[in-house]
Amino acid sequence: LFRSPHPTPIGFSFQSAATKMASLSYYAGGSWMDFPYDSKPRKPKIQVTHAAPDLVKFTLTDTDVSVANSLRRIILAEVPTMAIEIVNIEENDTVLFDEFIAHRMGLLPLSSHGVGDIPPDDGLLEFKDCNCFDGCPYCTREFRLDVVNREDKVMTVTHFDMDEDTPDTRKFERPEWPHYKQVRLCPFRDPTLDEDVDKRENGIILAKMKKDQSLKMICHARKGIPKYHAKWSPVATSVMQYEPIVNLNREQVDSLSLDEKIELVESCPRKVFELDLEDKVQTARYKDCIFCDECVTKAKVLGKKDMVTVKMDANMFHFTVEAVTKDGPRSVIDVVRAAIRILDYKLSLFLQDAYGDEIGDDYLPLQPRGSN
Repeated sequence: LFRSPHPTPIGFSFQSAATKMASLSYYAGGSWMDFPYDSKPRKPKIQVTHAAPDLVKFTLTDTDVSVANSLRRIILAEVPTMAIEIVNIEENDTVLFDEFIAHRMGLLPLSSHGVGDIPPDDGLLEFKDCNCFDGCPYCTREFRLDVVNREDKVMTVTHFDMDEDTPDTRKFERPEWPHYKQVRLCPFRDPTLDEDVDKRENGIILAKMKKDQSLKMICHARKGIPKYHAKWSPVATSVMQYEPIVNLNREQVDSLSLDEKIELVESCPRKVFELDLEDKVQTARYKDCIFCDECVTKAKVLGKKDMVTVKMDANMFHFTVEAVTKDGPRSVIDVVRAAIRILDYKLSLFLQDAYGDEIGDDYLPLQPRGSN
Protein backbone atom coordinates (compact mmCIF):
# COMPACT_ATOMS: atom_id res chain seq x y z
CA LEU A 1 0.00 0.00 0.00
CA PHE A 2 1.11 3.55 -0.76
CA ARG A 3 1.76 5.62 2.32
CA SER A 4 2.07 9.39 2.02
CA PRO A 5 5.41 10.80 3.21
CA HIS A 6 3.45 13.72 4.73
CA PRO A 7 1.07 12.31 7.38
CA THR A 8 -2.12 14.18 8.13
CA PRO A 9 -1.70 16.48 11.16
CA ILE A 10 -3.67 15.59 14.29
CA GLY A 11 -7.02 17.34 14.37
CA PHE A 12 -7.05 18.06 10.63
CA SER A 13 -9.68 16.54 8.38
CA PHE A 14 -9.69 16.55 4.57
CA GLN A 15 -13.48 16.60 4.68
CA SER A 16 -13.59 19.65 6.91
CA ALA A 17 -11.11 21.45 4.66
CA ALA A 18 -13.22 20.72 1.60
CA THR A 19 -16.36 22.08 3.25
CA LYS A 20 -14.52 25.25 4.15
CA MET A 21 -13.65 25.97 0.52
CA ALA A 22 -16.04 28.35 -1.22
CA SER A 23 -18.56 26.43 -3.32
CA LEU A 24 -19.65 29.61 -5.12
CA SER A 25 -17.54 32.35 -6.61
CA TYR A 26 -17.28 35.63 -4.75
CA TYR A 27 -19.42 37.37 -7.38
CA ALA A 28 -22.09 34.68 -7.21
CA GLY A 29 -22.60 35.09 -3.48
CA GLY A 30 -19.82 32.88 -2.16
CA SER A 31 -17.32 33.86 0.51
CA TRP A 32 -14.07 35.52 -0.45
CA MET A 33 -11.77 33.08 1.34
CA ASP A 34 -12.91 30.72 4.07
CA PHE A 35 -9.72 28.73 4.32
CA PRO A 36 -7.01 29.59 6.89
CA TYR A 37 -5.02 31.92 4.61
CA ASP A 38 -7.64 34.63 4.88
CA SER A 39 -7.14 37.78 2.80
CA LYS A 40 -9.19 40.79 1.79
CA PRO A 41 -9.84 41.43 -1.90
CA ARG A 42 -7.72 44.21 -3.35
CA LYS A 43 -9.25 46.97 -5.43
CA PRO A 44 -6.78 48.17 -8.08
CA LYS A 45 -6.93 51.82 -9.13
CA ILE A 46 -5.73 53.56 -12.29
CA GLN A 47 -4.63 57.19 -12.42
CA VAL A 48 -4.15 58.52 -15.94
CA THR A 49 -1.30 61.03 -16.11
CA HIS A 50 -1.18 61.53 -19.89
CA ALA A 51 -3.69 60.57 -22.56
CA ALA A 52 -3.25 61.18 -26.30
CA PRO A 53 -4.04 59.07 -29.38
CA ASP A 54 -0.34 58.17 -29.77
CA LEU A 55 0.85 58.06 -26.13
CA VAL A 56 -0.73 57.04 -22.83
CA LYS A 57 0.83 57.11 -19.38
CA PHE A 58 -0.98 55.83 -16.30
CA THR A 59 -0.24 54.55 -12.81
CA LEU A 60 -1.70 51.29 -11.51
CA THR A 61 -1.87 51.03 -7.71
CA ASP A 62 -3.21 48.76 -4.96
CA THR A 63 -2.35 45.56 -6.77
CA ASP A 64 0.65 43.28 -7.29
CA VAL A 65 2.97 42.45 -10.15
CA SER A 66 0.86 39.52 -11.39
CA VAL A 67 -2.08 41.77 -12.33
CA ALA A 68 0.17 44.54 -13.69
CA ASN A 69 2.11 42.13 -15.87
CA SER A 70 -1.11 40.47 -17.08
CA LEU A 71 -2.34 43.85 -18.28
CA ARG A 72 1.00 44.60 -19.97
CA ARG A 73 1.06 41.23 -21.75
CA ILE A 74 -2.53 41.58 -22.97
CA ILE A 75 -1.71 45.02 -24.41
CA LEU A 76 1.24 43.48 -26.27
CA ALA A 77 -0.21 40.13 -27.30
CA GLU A 78 -4.01 39.89 -27.20
CA VAL A 79 -5.62 43.12 -28.40
CA PRO A 80 -6.92 42.38 -31.94
CA THR A 81 -6.18 44.42 -35.05
CA MET A 82 -6.27 43.98 -38.82
CA ALA A 83 -3.23 43.05 -40.93
CA ILE A 84 -2.62 41.85 -44.47
CA GLU A 85 -2.63 38.04 -44.40
CA ILE A 86 -3.03 36.97 -48.05
CA VAL A 87 -0.96 38.51 -50.88
CA ASN A 88 -1.58 37.43 -54.48
CA ILE A 89 1.21 38.88 -56.63
CA GLU A 90 0.25 38.97 -60.31
CA GLU A 91 3.21 40.93 -61.68
CA ASN A 92 6.57 41.71 -60.10
CA ASP A 93 9.39 43.14 -62.19
CA THR A 94 11.21 44.72 -59.25
CA VAL A 95 14.52 43.52 -57.83
CA LEU A 96 12.69 42.22 -54.72
CA PHE A 97 11.39 38.68 -54.85
CA ASP A 98 7.73 37.90 -54.14
CA GLU A 99 8.15 36.59 -50.58
CA PHE A 100 10.10 39.70 -49.56
CA ILE A 101 7.37 42.02 -50.82
CA ALA A 102 4.62 39.87 -49.27
CA HIS A 103 6.36 40.13 -45.90
CA ARG A 104 6.58 43.91 -46.22
CA MET A 105 2.88 44.10 -47.06
CA GLY A 106 2.00 42.15 -43.94
CA LEU A 107 3.77 44.70 -41.76
CA LEU A 108 1.76 47.67 -43.04
CA PRO A 109 -0.36 49.15 -40.20
CA LEU A 110 -4.11 49.18 -40.84
CA SER A 111 -6.65 51.25 -38.94
CA SER A 112 -8.63 48.82 -36.78
CA HIS A 113 -10.97 50.97 -34.71
CA GLY A 114 -14.05 48.78 -35.14
CA VAL A 115 -12.70 45.21 -35.09
CA GLY A 116 -14.12 44.37 -31.65
CA ASP A 117 -12.26 43.22 -28.55
CA ILE A 118 -14.32 40.35 -27.12
CA PRO A 119 -16.88 37.97 -28.71
CA PRO A 120 -19.99 39.95 -27.64
CA ASP A 121 -18.77 43.03 -29.57
CA ASP A 122 -20.30 43.85 -32.94
CA GLY A 123 -17.03 43.93 -34.86
CA LEU A 124 -15.18 41.69 -37.28
CA LEU A 125 -14.66 37.95 -36.97
CA GLU A 126 -11.42 36.08 -37.31
CA PHE A 127 -11.34 34.19 -40.60
CA LYS A 128 -11.16 30.83 -38.80
CA ASP A 129 -14.42 31.66 -36.97
CA CYS A 130 -16.30 32.92 -40.04
CA ASN A 131 -18.62 30.73 -42.11
CA CYS A 132 -17.51 32.18 -45.45
CA PHE A 133 -15.29 30.35 -47.94
CA ASP A 134 -12.89 33.00 -49.24
CA GLY A 135 -13.60 36.20 -47.35
CA CYS A 136 -16.65 38.38 -46.70
CA PRO A 137 -17.41 41.82 -45.22
CA TYR A 138 -17.49 40.29 -41.73
CA CYS A 139 -13.89 39.01 -41.73
CA THR A 140 -11.91 40.44 -44.69
CA ARG A 141 -10.82 43.74 -46.24
CA GLU A 142 -9.23 43.98 -49.71
CA PHE A 143 -6.46 46.25 -51.03
CA ARG A 144 -4.95 46.39 -54.52
CA LEU A 145 -1.73 47.70 -56.01
CA ASP A 146 -1.10 48.24 -59.71
CA VAL A 147 1.80 50.56 -60.59
CA VAL A 148 4.06 50.90 -63.64
CA ASN A 149 7.05 53.21 -63.93
CA ARG A 150 6.79 55.03 -67.30
CA GLU A 151 9.50 57.61 -66.57
CA ASP A 152 13.23 57.33 -66.99
CA LYS A 153 13.99 57.67 -63.27
CA VAL A 154 13.62 55.64 -60.11
CA MET A 155 10.06 55.45 -58.82
CA THR A 156 9.39 54.96 -55.10
CA VAL A 157 6.28 52.88 -54.39
CA THR A 158 4.64 53.61 -51.01
CA HIS A 159 1.46 52.58 -49.26
CA PHE A 160 -0.19 55.71 -50.69
CA ASP A 161 -0.09 54.01 -54.13
CA MET A 162 -2.40 51.22 -52.99
CA ASP A 163 -6.07 51.29 -53.98
CA GLU A 164 -8.44 50.98 -51.02
CA ASP A 165 -11.59 52.69 -52.33
CA THR A 166 -12.46 51.21 -55.74
CA PRO A 167 -15.44 49.12 -56.91
CA ASP A 168 -13.25 46.01 -56.65
CA THR A 169 -12.06 46.65 -53.09
CA ARG A 170 -15.43 47.97 -51.83
CA LYS A 171 -17.03 44.52 -52.01
CA PHE A 172 -15.68 43.72 -48.53
CA GLU A 173 -16.71 47.02 -46.91
CA ARG A 174 -19.33 47.33 -44.17
CA PRO A 175 -21.63 50.09 -45.51
CA GLU A 176 -23.31 50.55 -42.12
CA TRP A 177 -20.00 51.47 -40.48
CA PRO A 178 -19.02 55.15 -40.09
CA HIS A 179 -15.92 56.33 -41.90
CA TYR A 180 -13.58 56.15 -38.88
CA LYS A 181 -14.34 52.43 -38.45
CA GLN A 182 -13.41 51.50 -42.02
CA VAL A 183 -10.14 49.58 -42.37
CA ARG A 184 -7.59 51.82 -44.11
CA LEU A 185 -3.83 51.97 -44.53
CA CYS A 186 -1.91 54.02 -41.96
CA PRO A 187 -0.71 56.70 -41.74
CA PHE A 188 -3.45 58.63 -43.54
CA ARG A 189 -2.91 61.39 -46.06
CA ASP A 190 -1.94 64.73 -44.51
CA PRO A 191 -4.26 67.34 -46.10
CA THR A 192 -1.87 70.16 -45.18
CA LEU A 193 0.91 68.76 -47.41
CA ASP A 194 1.31 68.42 -51.13
CA GLU A 195 0.80 64.84 -52.35
CA ASP A 196 4.43 64.44 -53.47
CA VAL A 197 5.75 65.91 -50.22
CA ASP A 198 3.39 63.75 -48.16
CA LYS A 199 4.45 60.65 -50.09
CA ARG A 200 8.14 61.45 -49.61
CA GLU A 201 7.91 62.27 -45.88
CA ASN A 202 5.12 59.98 -44.60
CA GLY A 203 4.80 57.18 -47.15
CA ILE A 204 5.89 53.69 -46.10
CA ILE A 205 8.22 52.46 -48.84
CA LEU A 206 7.23 49.14 -50.42
CA ALA A 207 9.69 48.97 -53.33
CA LYS A 208 11.66 51.03 -55.84
CA MET A 209 11.33 50.55 -59.60
CA LYS A 210 13.25 51.71 -62.64
CA LYS A 211 11.70 52.46 -66.03
CA ASP A 212 9.24 49.88 -67.45
CA GLN A 213 9.12 47.86 -64.23
CA SER A 214 5.70 47.03 -62.78
CA LEU A 215 4.17 45.70 -59.59
CA LYS A 216 0.63 44.35 -59.33
CA MET A 217 -1.00 42.48 -56.46
CA ILE A 218 -4.23 41.82 -54.52
CA CYS A 219 -4.06 41.81 -50.71
CA HIS A 220 -6.58 40.50 -48.19
CA ALA A 221 -6.46 41.82 -44.62
CA ARG A 222 -7.88 39.79 -41.75
CA LYS A 223 -8.33 40.08 -38.02
CA GLY A 224 -5.82 38.57 -35.59
CA ILE A 225 -3.89 39.11 -32.37
CA PRO A 226 -0.13 39.64 -31.87
CA LYS A 227 0.13 36.21 -30.26
CA TYR A 228 -0.26 34.80 -33.80
CA HIS A 229 2.24 37.18 -35.43
CA ALA A 230 3.84 40.53 -34.57
CA LYS A 231 2.19 42.19 -37.60
CA TRP A 232 -1.07 42.34 -35.58
CA SER A 233 0.57 44.37 -32.81
CA PRO A 234 -1.66 47.33 -31.85
CA VAL A 235 1.17 49.33 -30.19
CA ALA A 236 4.83 50.06 -30.72
CA THR A 237 5.72 49.42 -27.08
CA SER A 238 4.16 48.89 -23.67
CA VAL A 239 6.42 49.06 -20.63
CA MET A 240 5.84 49.23 -16.90
CA GLN A 241 8.12 50.33 -14.08
CA TYR A 242 7.90 50.02 -10.32
CA GLU A 243 7.58 53.17 -8.23
CA PRO A 244 11.13 53.93 -6.98
CA ILE A 245 11.74 54.59 -3.28
CA VAL A 246 15.04 56.48 -2.95
CA ASN A 247 16.18 57.33 0.57
CA LEU A 248 19.26 59.26 1.69
CA ASN A 249 20.80 58.98 5.14
CA ARG A 250 20.97 62.71 5.76
CA GLU A 251 23.62 62.49 8.48
CA GLN A 252 25.99 60.44 6.33
CA VAL A 253 25.36 62.48 3.17
CA ASP A 254 26.02 65.80 4.93
CA SER A 255 29.30 64.45 6.32
CA LEU A 256 30.73 64.09 2.79
CA SER A 257 33.15 66.60 1.36
CA LEU A 258 32.04 68.71 -1.60
CA ASP A 259 34.07 66.59 -4.05
CA GLU A 260 32.52 63.41 -2.66
CA LYS A 261 29.02 64.90 -2.99
CA ILE A 262 29.74 65.75 -6.63
CA GLU A 263 30.95 62.19 -7.23
CA LEU A 264 27.73 60.82 -5.70
CA VAL A 265 25.54 63.10 -7.83
CA GLU A 266 27.43 62.28 -11.04
CA SER A 267 27.33 58.53 -10.35
CA CYS A 268 23.65 58.41 -11.31
CA PRO A 269 23.20 58.11 -15.11
CA ARG A 270 19.63 59.46 -14.89
CA LYS A 271 20.53 62.54 -12.79
CA VAL A 272 18.22 61.63 -9.91
CA PHE A 273 20.30 63.66 -7.44
CA GLU A 274 21.43 67.27 -7.52
CA LEU A 275 23.14 69.80 -5.29
CA ASP A 276 21.05 72.66 -3.91
CA LEU A 277 22.22 76.22 -3.18
CA GLU A 278 23.63 75.09 0.17
CA ASP A 279 25.65 72.26 -1.46
CA LYS A 280 23.40 69.59 0.01
CA VAL A 281 22.53 66.47 -2.00
CA GLN A 282 18.79 66.33 -2.76
CA THR A 283 16.62 63.74 -4.51
CA ALA A 284 15.31 65.85 -7.41
CA ARG A 285 13.94 63.34 -9.94
CA TYR A 286 13.32 60.06 -8.14
CA LYS A 287 10.83 58.84 -10.79
CA ASP A 288 13.68 58.76 -13.34
CA CYS A 289 15.46 56.05 -11.34
CA ILE A 290 16.07 52.83 -13.30
CA PHE A 291 17.34 50.76 -10.33
CA CYS A 292 20.88 50.51 -11.68
CA ASP A 293 22.32 50.81 -8.10
CA GLU A 294 25.22 52.98 -9.28
CA CYS A 295 24.57 55.38 -6.40
CA VAL A 296 24.52 52.48 -3.91
CA THR A 297 27.84 51.23 -5.30
CA LYS A 298 29.34 54.72 -5.07
CA ALA A 299 28.21 54.97 -1.43
CA LYS A 300 30.03 51.72 -0.65
CA VAL A 301 33.17 53.03 -2.41
CA LEU A 302 32.99 56.15 -0.21
CA GLY A 303 32.87 53.93 2.86
CA LYS A 304 29.23 54.67 3.77
CA LYS A 305 27.34 51.49 3.00
CA ASP A 306 23.85 52.58 4.14
CA MET A 307 24.03 56.15 2.87
CA VAL A 308 21.75 55.48 -0.13
CA THR A 309 18.97 52.89 -0.35
CA VAL A 310 16.94 52.23 -3.47
CA LYS A 311 13.85 50.00 -3.29
CA MET A 312 10.79 49.21 -5.37
CA ASP A 313 7.24 49.91 -4.29
CA ALA A 314 5.62 46.56 -5.17
CA ASN A 315 2.11 48.10 -5.10
CA MET A 316 2.58 50.86 -7.68
CA PHE A 317 3.38 50.53 -11.40
CA HIS A 318 3.93 53.25 -14.00
CA PHE A 319 2.85 52.29 -17.54
CA THR A 320 3.89 53.89 -20.83
CA VAL A 321 2.11 52.79 -24.01
CA GLU A 322 3.12 54.18 -27.43
CA ALA A 323 1.24 53.91 -30.72
CA VAL A 324 2.59 52.65 -34.05
CA THR A 325 1.35 55.76 -35.89
CA LYS A 326 -0.85 58.68 -34.88
CA ASP A 327 -3.68 57.20 -37.01
CA GLY A 328 -3.55 53.60 -35.87
CA PRO A 329 -3.77 50.65 -36.00
CA ARG A 330 -5.67 51.73 -32.88
CA SER A 331 -5.58 54.69 -30.54
CA VAL A 332 -3.53 53.72 -27.49
CA ILE A 333 -6.37 55.00 -25.30
CA ASP A 334 -8.57 52.44 -27.03
CA VAL A 335 -5.89 49.74 -26.70
CA VAL A 336 -5.52 50.17 -22.92
CA ARG A 337 -9.27 50.06 -22.44
CA ALA A 338 -9.51 47.01 -24.74
CA ALA A 339 -6.85 45.23 -22.67
CA ILE A 340 -8.81 45.83 -19.47
CA ARG A 341 -11.98 44.52 -21.16
CA ILE A 342 -10.18 41.40 -22.41
CA LEU A 343 -8.73 40.71 -18.94
CA ASP A 344 -12.17 41.14 -17.39
CA TYR A 345 -13.74 38.80 -19.97
CA LYS A 346 -11.04 36.16 -19.43
CA LEU A 347 -11.66 36.27 -15.68
CA SER A 348 -15.38 35.82 -16.40
CA LEU A 349 -14.54 32.70 -18.43
CA PHE A 350 -12.47 31.42 -15.50
CA LEU A 351 -15.37 31.94 -13.09
CA GLN A 352 -17.65 30.15 -15.54
CA ASP A 353 -15.34 27.14 -15.78
CA ALA A 354 -14.44 27.01 -12.09
CA TYR A 355 -17.78 27.84 -10.45
CA GLY A 356 -20.39 27.71 -13.19
CA ASP A 357 -21.07 31.45 -13.17
CA GLU A 358 -23.10 32.72 -16.10
CA ILE A 359 -21.47 35.33 -18.34
CA GLY A 360 -24.25 37.89 -18.61
CA ASP A 361 -24.22 41.39 -20.01
CA ASP A 362 -22.23 42.82 -17.11
CA TYR A 363 -18.85 42.77 -18.90
CA LEU A 364 -17.13 46.11 -19.40
CA PRO A 365 -18.82 48.16 -22.16
CA LEU A 366 -17.11 49.14 -25.39
CA GLN A 367 -17.35 52.83 -24.48
CA PRO A 368 -17.28 54.39 -20.99
CA ARG A 369 -20.72 54.74 -19.49
CA GLY A 370 -22.11 58.20 -20.01
CA SER A 371 -19.98 58.90 -23.10
CA ASN A 372 -21.42 59.68 -26.51
